[in-house]
Amino acid sequence: MTPTKPLTLPEWTAHHAVRLAAPGREAPFDDLEELRRLVGDARVVSLGENSHQIREFGLLRDRMLRFLVQECGFTVYALEFGAASGRAVDAWVRGGGGDLDALLMPRADGYPGQSAEGRDTLRWLRAHNATAAQPVQLAGLDVPAGGGSLAPALEPVARYLADVDPGAVRYVRTALELSEPLAGGSGLVPAHARLRLDAAVQDRLSAALGRLLNRVTVMREIYVENGGRQAYENALSDVWAAWRTDQMQRAMSELFGGAPDAADLAARDRYLADSLLGVLDRSAPGTRVVVAAHNAHIQRTANPEGGPLARVPMGHPLAQELGADYVSVALTSGGGRTVTNVPDPAHPAGMRQSPADAPEPTPDSVEALFTGVPEAPALLPTHPLREHARRHGLPEPKQIRMDDGFLPVAALDAYDAVVSVPHTTLGADAHEG
Repeated sequence: MTPTKPLTLPEWTAHHAVRLAAPGREAPFDDLEELRRLVGDARVVSLGENSHQIREFGLLRDRMLRFLVQECGFTVYALEFGAASGRAVDAWVRGGGGDLDALLMPRADGYPGQSAEGRDTLRWLRAHNATAAQPVQLAGLDVPAGGGSLAPALEPVARYLADVDPGAVRYVRTALELSEPLAGGSGLVPAHARLRLDAAVQDRLSAALGRLLNRVTVMREIYVENGGRQAYENALSDVWAAWRTDQMQRAMSELFGGAPDAADLAARDRYLADSLLGVLDRSAPGTRVVVAAHNAHIQRTANPEGGPLARVPMGHPLAQELGADYVSVALTSGGGRTVTNVPDPAHPAGMRQSPADAPEPTPDSVEALFTGVPEAPALLPTHPLREHARRHGLPEPKQIRMDDGFLPVAALDAYDAVVSVPHTTLGADAHEG
């Protein structure tokens, strides 16, 4: 009797992937029950995307967030957005004043802190919180202004220190005087500027931030006594954000100069992870968090040593700390339109965003798994697929699409599930032509 030939991974995917409804707010949640089973009792669920400014990813994450909030009891929505600036957005989603678009633009020369579709999600969250018995908190997790400026983090610290320790304000002033001439709409601007900056000036900036971090940590009990614990925790987080941003900018500059260090490049991701763990530490028992961030940030696995990618993405320490309480869901697509980001020192944001065609799936890509599912968005839990692949010695995907290229990653280990939409279009903020 001829042994049965095992299904290829695309064939297995076509048989087992759960078809989802088209993104939108009209469809019932019945098709997302598989997401409930996947999540189980996990405390943190990360929803990714392979590129920012993609309409379908924004709509799909909106639908998944609403399901996790309304049906599964999640009460924190955490974003790839500055932690310091995020406090004003949190007040807004809880009914406070202000203009949302302005709150999400910490620098006028940067790109919006959330896509147009992401901003619509925040408007839904504000409406939900108006009547919810348990309002949803908004938490920014990221370094300030996408790493482009220390000011959104350090200016609140200066105001805080003026009340609790006026003598320490000089460290903030020195750091701002040295860093703001380099600042721009993303971390690429200061990274380019540092290539031309005298090493002694960079060291003075790092030293001022180191003195500030030391002051705020050693004076903890006195600061808490004088200003309260929450104000202290916010200030400490902001100082760490400034320090990590300085390290991130230095590492990116070294990358542009031809000497990348994958460990130092992880400064931003370490802050993202520590911010999320801080949210959990400060929250009531049972608090559950939905994270929205890029696929490259949410992966459970570390990146190889010696490469150009951050050695430790946010998801790796979260997976190590939380284990099964952390679930990572990557979002990708079969094809369509995407955005390409080209570094440009002359651009106010340090890069130009242009529309592009998404590259065709390569045979060893995650996207190739979904070639037999062209008709609808599909949710694929990776653990059973990984078991099938290893039982039969089948080749596993080695990369996932990122913008108009591919990111090397052992996807069946990096993500607990992958959702693929058939076709992508640009979001409302991105422009064709």
